[in-house]
Amino acid sequence: MPDSRFFETLAPLSVADATEIVGARLVSGEAKATLTHVAALGAADDDGAVVYCEKPNGLSALAGKRFGLCLAPEGSEQAAAGLSGAVALVKSPRLGFALLGARLHRPLKPGDGMKVRPRGAHSAAFIDGSAEIADDAEIGPGAYIGPGVVIGAGAVIGHDVSISHALIGPRARILPGARLGQSGFGFVPGPSGLVKVPQLGRVVLGADVEIGANTTIDRGALEDTIIGDGTKIDNLVQIGHNVRLGRNCVIAAQCGVSGSCVIGDGVMMGGQVGLADHLTIGAGAMLAAGSGLMRDVPAGETWGGRPARPIKEWLRETAALAKMTKKRNG
Repeated sequence: MPDSRFFETLAPLSVADATEIVGARLVSGEAKATLTHVAALGAADDDGAVVYCEKPNGLSALAGKRFGLCLAPEGSEQAAAGLSGAVALVKSPRLGFALLGARLHRPLKPGDGMKVRPRGAHSAAFIDGSAEIADDAEIGPGAYIGPGVVIGAGAVIGHDVSISHALIGPRARILPGARLGQSGFGFVPGPSGLVKVPQLGRVVLGADVEIGANTTIDRGALEDTIIGDGTKIDNLVQIGHNVRLGRNCVIAAQCGVSGSCVIGDGVMMGGQVGLADHLTIGAGAMLAAGSGLMRDVPAGETWGGRPARPIKEWLRETAALAKMTKKRNG
């Protein structure tokens, strides 16, 4: 269920209404059942949850779980047998899920500013009345703190920072111009063009995290974007939705981490490293500056290059190429 501090949940739908909205064909379950919210496939939690899977074998994740409706691809009839909730087949389950997510939820709009401002908040900062700010937090001029945001003790928020849909841990330091909690970059093709996938998660920062100037961290699509305790992120870094970044990581300037990457504790990235989506970087790994990651990196290894590979392999290849070039030019 999306966090009610940040999202409004709208009127429920019946399974019949939902299948009509997305043009799906119901193959199992009760058409009159009530749907109240969307959820990730692995987080189906009750009889009102709408989930989706993009392959028939994805339905196996719902065995023994409660859910209201799962949108699945054509050819999933056999896999749907025996599940507790309704299953409907549709050409693009992700598109259908996006349409139902937008129908059931929407972000809360900012309300009035705080009437009693924290003593560390600048008079030129906007702080929504529903935000929870520790008494000793510092908030600079021009900062925007949106509905429901929580800022922990000892946090320092620089000037012109924007924070929405986020929980900020104690002693966090967020430098000027950073943007936390904005909508993640998620679209799916529809009949009339690209359709925005609702971004219904949060950003969760642990304790003692530092976020550099003009860095952006997108909120999760359904689950949270998480930055672990003690992690330090440099200026001009992009962290995509659903990323899980471990404790005590160091991310240098101009890195880009695509959505749903999982990065272990103590990982170090040089400047301008880029990660494709859904990668796993093991704890203690080191990524050389300018590396382009297209596959998972085991824990403790050092990789470099574009595309990145183990550092010794990359250095050997680079040296061999230099020798070949020298011979040709000679």
